[in-house]
Parts: sequence; C-alpha cells; structure tokens
Amino acid sequence: MIKELALPGPEVPVIDESRLLSEFGGDREILAELRDLFLAQAPPLYNAILEAMDRGAVPELVKDAHSLKGACATYGAPRLTMVCKEIELAGKANDLDTARAWRSAFVTEFAALSEGITRIAQG
Repeated sequence: MIKELALPGPEVPVIDESRLLSEFGGDREILAELRDLFLAQAPPLYNAILEAMDRGAVPELVKDAHSLKGACATYGAPRLTMVCKEIELAGKANDLDTARAWRSAFVTEFAALSEGITRIAQG
C-alpha cells in the first residue's frame, strides 16, 4: 500500500538562496564553484536513481538517493532533499512502489533545481 505523498509546499523554496548567500558571505564566485561541483555530481546520481527505479534495484536506489539527498542539503535545496529522503526511506523499507510513486516529484524538483542553480550563480 502506497502512503500518501507529502509533497513540499510552496513555502519550501527550491533553493534557499538567503542561506547559501549568508553561508558564503555573498560571494557569488564560491556559489559558481559550488554550482559546478553540484552539476558534476548530481546528474549522474539523478540518472542512476531513475535507472534503479526502472530495474527495481533497491540497494542502488537507497545508496544513490542518500548521496543526492546529501548533495542537495549541502547546496541548500530543501525541496529535492525532502523528495530524495522519501525515496531513500521507501527503499530502506523495500517499498519500491512508494519509491516509484515519488518519480514525478523527483523529476520535477530536479528540473526546478537545475534552473534555479543557474539563476543564482549568475546573480
């Protein structure tokens, strides 16, 4: 049985820009470096999560969702962090149906984050 999806509400930003800017003293050069690092690591994890969902590879799904969750938390992306956490928890419970139910939100939030990262780093 799939539990009801508790999607992040509009009060949760795609990127917590104020937190990022305060943590790095408003230095957009550091944000650009962080963006580049995130963009090097995140897409392969994103693709691996989708592939693990498709193949039913629960251990890989859990590992990659956990890794992407950490990267998102570091970058200040609370919405995608929350979705990755739910996918990870479903995987840990061996509930592939629930993990797959998060797919649409996962795809949507990753796209929104990718757009937001570019906007913030450009200032």
